[in-house]
Amino acid sequence: DKLGDVAPFIKNDIRLIWRNKRTKTVFLMSFLLLLYGLIFFTSDVYKDMKPLLMFASLFITGGFTLNYGQFIPAWDSAHYKMLMSQSFRYRKFLESKWVLMVAMTTILYFLSFPYLYFGTDIFLMITAGAVFNIGFNSLFLLYSGSFNRKKIDLTKSGFGNTQGTSATQFLIIVPLMLLPMLLFWVFNKFVGHNTGFIVVATIGIISLLLKNYALNFIEKKYIKDKYAMINAFGKEA
Repeated sequence: DKLGDVAPFIKNDIRLIWRNKRTKTVFLMSFLLLLYGLIFFTSDVYKDMKPLLMFASLFITGGFTLNYGQFIPAWDSAHYKMLMSQSFRYRKFLESKWVLMVAMTTILYFLSFPYLYFGTDIFLMITAGAVFNIGFNSLFLLYSGSFNRKKIDLTKSGFGNTQGTSATQFLIIVPLMLLPMLLFWVFNKFVGHNTGFIVVATIGIISLLLKNYALNFIEKKYIKDKYAMINAFGKEA
């Protein structure tokens, strides 16, 4: 309630996540993805493949942001027309989604502390990935959501369910994964080991500092496409 105008939207999102099969699966799977790093960090095969370790580090804290964020605002597609008929600033609706993604990433980051067992280098990589998820990925996913035109039936199971998935999701996730891997690889190889962590984290910090400008830009895009989205979500899933 202390969050002001975004609080009602956050409450609705929490109810939506917990009361529907599809969203509840995304929520619970984000905690399972915390263990994703064990596949890479315990194997000698990946020990010298730093970009792949960066890939794993992003998923450890970004499971919720990546899986929930790529379907914004389709999660609300069943009542999107009604929602858009209400008197509120669209910015608050978008900001509530951002707060939810950032909060979950932060929680998952604190839960990742046991990875310190694998050394400070690994944990620094996870930290850089968390900052990148909070700063860059959360905003990029909000923007990319303005291109979503696929309705989602939340009552259906989330396991193996590809409803709402399109080429858009593929085009979104690929750069989100490849960009930090590429940045880390370039700076790690040609400048220095720690520089790779710093550059990935810096992109996240810069994005976070530009959040207000980014949200204003994103808001305008959603308002511009408002009726196209209402029409698309009004069709049968």
